[in-house]
Amino acid sequence: MDTDEAVRAVVGVPAVGRAPQALGNLLRAADLPVEVEAVCYGDGIDLLLAGGPHAEATAALQRDGVRFLACANTLRGRNITTDMVVDGVGVVPAALWHLARRQHEGWSYLPL
Repeated sequence: MDTDEAVRAVVGVPAVGRAPQALGNLLRAADLPVEVEAVCYGDGIDLLLAGGPHAEATAALQRDGVRFLACANTLRGRNITTDMVVDGVGVVPAALWHLARRQHEGWSYLPL
């Protein structure tokens, strides 16, 4: 692999748990350019709630380059609208499908 080519990692986040710490560790340890997507679903959606206890950590990770994506199925199931999540969060139709697509495209899948 060309060392100028970014390592692409897609992270499945089904629960908040240690997700902020793990994502931060990933970024700090990277000794090559890295592109990170964190796909939140299930209870992991709590990481993305604007005004929630994790909003500041999520915004800091976004500034460091993590792209957060919310599962539309989870949002719908929990009656959460996109204006209730942190600015800059994208939405995918289904978390598991997005994770499968990214793996098919050659991204490394990292489950939390």
